[in-house]
Amino acid sequence: MSAAPIRTIFFRRLNLLALAATLLFCLFLFVGARLLLEGGLRDKGESLGRVLAAVTLDAVMVHDYATLERYVRDIVADPAVAALTVQRHDGEILAAAGSPPDDSEILEVVEPVAIGDRGFGEVRIHLATDRVRRITATLLLVAVAAGVIFHFLAVALANLALSRAVGRPLAVMEAAIARLRQGDFRAQVTVAEPLEFATIGAAFNDMTATIRDTIATIDSQRARLEVEQNKLATIVDSMADGLFVTDPRGTITAFNRAATAITGYTEDEAIGRRCADLFRTSLCADACALYHAGHMIRNRETTLYTKDGRLLQVAVSSACIHDANGGVVGGVQTFRDITEDKRRQELYCHTEKLAAIGQLAAGVAHEINNPLSNILGYARAIKPEADAADIARRVEIIVEQTRKCSRIVQGLLNFSRASQAAPDRFDLRRLLARTRDMLAYQAGKKQIAVHLATPPQPLVVYADGRKIEQVAVNLLLNAIQAVSGPGNVWLEAGRAGRAVYLTVADDGPGIPEEVRPRIFDPFFTTKPVGEGTGLGLSICAGIVAEADGSIEVGERPGGGAVFTVYLPAAADTNPPEEP
Repeated sequence: MSAAPIRTIFFRRLNLLALAATLLFCLFLFVGARLLLEGGLRDKGESLGRVLAAVTLDAVMVHDYATLERYVRDIVADPAVAALTVQRHDGEILAAAGSPPDDSEILEVVEPVAIGDRGFGEVRIHLATDRVRRITATLLLVAVAAGVIFHFLAVALANLALSRAVGRPLAVMEAAIARLRQGDFRAQVTVAEPLEFATIGAAFNDMTATIRDTIATIDSQRARLEVEQNKLATIVDSMADGLFVTDPRGTITAFNRAATAITGYTEDEAIGRRCADLFRTSLCADACALYHAGHMIRNRETTLYTKDGRLLQVAVSSACIHDANGGVVGGVQTFRDITEDKRRQELYCHTEKLAAIGQLAAGVAHEINNPLSNILGYARAIKPEADAADIARRVEIIVEQTRKCSRIVQGLLNFSRASQAAPDRFDLRRLLARTRDMLAYQAGKKQIAVHLATPPQPLVVYADGRKIEQVAVNLLLNAIQAVSGPGNVWLEAGRAGRAVYLTVADDGPGIPEEVRPRIFDPFFTTKPVGEGTGLGLSICAGIVAEADGSIEVGERPGGGAVFTVYLPAAADTNPPEEP
């Protein structure tokens, strides 16, 4: 339903008010005029009654009733008097004239006739109200006619006033609004009065000024945004790393040129498909921030299959995309092909290890030469005629020196061998418990107490458990060897953010600060000659780095050394079953 204009509403209500006012005015005029006319008629009747009462007393005194009747007839001759009766208290009528009509309203006036204090009779006058009705009807018609005339005059004046006070300002504002609707934000409203419309006009002008400023700001920001978008699009297209964007469900929504060059999938082939379905690997589960509680991921190594079926090793970085309220609306992943880099790195590391072995061959020869000399000496000292116990003692020494040579050679082989890790889930608490039990005999011989502290909940790590166990054995064995006499070694494990850590601490002499940067170098050792090859810590550092972890060394507050190893925690925290 369409709304009525203000002029229609105004005059509709003005007409209702004028009609109600006219009706009330006519009603008050009719009632007031009738009361006034009836009051005057009554006063006239009462005056006539008093005169006739006096005439009646005079006529009764002289017994001149003819004069009384003449007076009565003369009074009834007045059109306002319909009937007049003079009678005594006993009911005898002394004079009467006229008769009141049955269909007319009669106003009756009764005037007593008294002789001294004694009542004699009464004069009863019936007054006709026809003239009152005619006069009030005439006044009512005049009032209605005047009301109609004044109503139309008031409507005309109101229309003129409304046009000037309301119509013109509204027309000015309507024209300004029409210009504003058409996009002319320079539209202004100029209204001097009335004050309300002037205030609205000023507010409208302020609004248009604000809109102009806002649009200018938006246009400027849009221009800058377009520049930034073009810049970002150029950067994304020129990146050497592949990049793709996904929605919260993992569906790809953007795919850059480098991603096409690496995987072989075109942008049209990639957009609309889920990451896991496109690359056919666990890349999303391994390195997508959406699958890791929104945490940013940097250079996480994983694999993907290309369009032609090649398996590539890639380093993936991932982060979530948030809206203005902090909600996750998608994720962005960058990746680069590190297949050749990994091969070159393995070859380089292996070459570096062989070069280090070649450069330190003299040291290795010295380490092996001492036990070989002992073996040779004790072998020559064995005589067929010697005591069996003496022969057994010398053979035991030869066996011990042979094992020492074997350990040195095995350490060199482990250091130089390029072995591929086989990561899997394992509980670090159980691994440390096995390590403590494995070296309990060596610790017991030196009266060293090994303290193990782990939390009640599982510490599930995703790495090569066999190699991590080798790290734990090496660190614990070094700690036992560092304590010269009775002492303590502390094994501890726990969580550090999204990583799992293990620490090996002892109350030995510690490691001097000036040599700490070199302790992970191959063949560097602080042990006396003949008690170490210097390969243990370098092998540990290589294993930890291969597991995407880190190893640190520090000083224990109460004295001694502390080694801390950080390893990546598994996404599934349920402990695997032990075989």
